Amino acid sequence: MQKVFLLKFLVLVSAMSMLILPHYCAVSAQAAYAQNVSPLTRLIPASATVLTLTGLNFNLINYMPEVFHGRFSRSPYRMYQVRYPASISPQTITKGVAALDAALRSTPGPIIVLAHSQGAQVASHWMRQHANDSSAPPPSRVTFILLGNPLRACGGRGIGQREFGGTIGKPTPTTTPWTVIDVARRYDGWADWPTDENNQLAVKNANIGRRVYHIHYDEVELFDPAHTVWQNGNTTFVLTHETLTLFRGLSQPPGWAERAASAYVESAYNRPSNDPRISPLPIQKGDTLWYWKLRRWGVPL
Repeated sequence: MQKVFLLKFLVLVSAMSMLILPHYCAVSAQAAYAQNVSPLTRLIPASATVLTLTGLNFNLINYMPEVFHGRFSRSPYRMYQVRYPASISPQTITKGVAALDAALRSTPGPIIVLAHSQGAQVASHWMRQHANDSSAPPPSRVTFILLGNPLRACGGRGIGQREFGGTIGKPTPTTTPWTVIDVARRYDGWADWPTDENNQLAVKNANIGRRVYHIHYDEVELFDPAHTVWQNGNTTFVLTHETLTLFRGLSQPPGWAERAASAYVESAYNRPSNDPRISPLPIQKGDTLWYWKLRRWGVPL
């Protein structure tokens, strides 16, 4: 319990110095995959050295072996942690980029960079800095898997905001030479922030998601065919399917109420064309408890 609490506290500190500015999301309908097809198996090496970058936790906990149900901490993969400050230090990202660069250049064979939260920011900075560096490890050897990425080009909360060190967050580039797989849990408020911030219910839901989903990528099955998957440039985006965080701790809502709230929250996002749409059910005004709860939430009924 103490370990879980500490992890939650430290990872969630990661953007407390950021300014509130817009983010950017480009969705290509032409590059959306059919929902029953997962292209990830052909994008991820069957065996590789896995270099991990944790989120902001001052290196007190190395939770990366557990992400994706521990898939990359077992044979035929070999996992090594890239140590960097992982802190609120102004040098945390700069030192992280240097540490990642040294690890990449000294590691032979196929490499997967597995980076979470602030670690994904580090990986994003490295790719941007070395995109035209002929001496950098080639794309034939390096694959990036980012999770809970605050700079995710489609939904990252850190885009346009001040990072530790004073830089302004830029979207993780989608046109670098390397293959990038960017995974977000739906409603993870750091990686899946609503486009329409006037939708206060979606904002509240995403803020709760920072605590509920952001630190639990251990629960995600990476190759689940139910994920929504689409591509932009050399980046393949993966979005899981989750229930609204707003319902946590409440009694099970009736189907019509759950769909009405979910449809309203989803209306605040710019989703790809292959993301399943939510069809509302007839409103049950006789269910006064949930009818008035949704009214208080601002759900149009």
